[in-house]
Amino acid sequence: MKFTTLIVACILFLLTLSLRAGTYVDTFDDRKLTDWKEVNVKDPRPGKWRVFNGELRADNKDDDIRLLVLKDVQWTNYDVELEVMPLEKPGRGHIVVAARVTETRAIVFTIGDVFWDAPFPIVTGTILDLETGNLDGLPLWFRLNGGQKNIDNMLRDGVNLPCKTVYAHPFLKTGEWSHLKLKVGGDLFMFWVNDELVLTTICDIDHLAFLDGDLVIGSVGFGIAGYTALFDNFVFTGEGIPNRGRLSVQPQDKLGTTWGD
Repeated sequence: MKFTTLIVACILFLLTLSLRAGTYVDTFDDRKLTDWKEVNVKDPRPGKWRVFNGELRADNKDDDIRLLVLKDVQWTNYDVELEVMPLEKPGRGHIVVAARVTETRAIVFTIGDVFWDAPFPIVTGTILDLETGNLDGLPLWFRLNGGQKNIDNMLRDGVNLPCKTVYAHPFLKTGEWSHLKLKVGGDLFMFWVNDELVLTTICDIDHLAFLDGDLVIGSVGFGIAGYTALFDNFVFTGEGIPNRGRLSVQPQDKLGTTWGD
């Protein structure tokens, strides 16, 4: 009887663990995007997203961000990882990982030409207004704090304000896979590029009056502006996230096929 009770307890414990934490994986090997939807900043026209050779190719020549986010999901705390390979950047552009995406806003982490007057590429984490395309607060804050030289120095040395963090960072290498990781926990956001922690920011959402309770919960995704790029091996882990899929082929193994095609 005791042994049976122990077995039942173990099964219940394992079931509880499976409900608490899960991992959603999309390698794009099935060529389907049924779990995803596009979110475009200012531009209602559909973007160019297509799956080929188990990789998702995104084309966006515009400066406005186009996101691909998971449909019908609402989460607060999680880790998200993915691989990205920039193929072409004809002008100004940046790569994006987005967290807590709602109908009107998202918390975004971007690498590249993010601001029109920045003399070099940067990495930033801040709030994106999906209706206007504005990164809330940062350009205005720069203008209020002096001329172009001061802006250059601030970007180079880094700016760390509540929910607005900026540092100089090189572009992701064209034709090479890069690994991006974002950790979201309460008000703390941490962003890695190729296993290097490049940005940590605190976003005290409860004290940002203009949000009116927004960005506490939302979807997750990635995107581009002014780039052509490949995406692969999207891994999303956290409490309450359903288990789906598994990693089968690392993007490095696909490289020869990609360039051959």
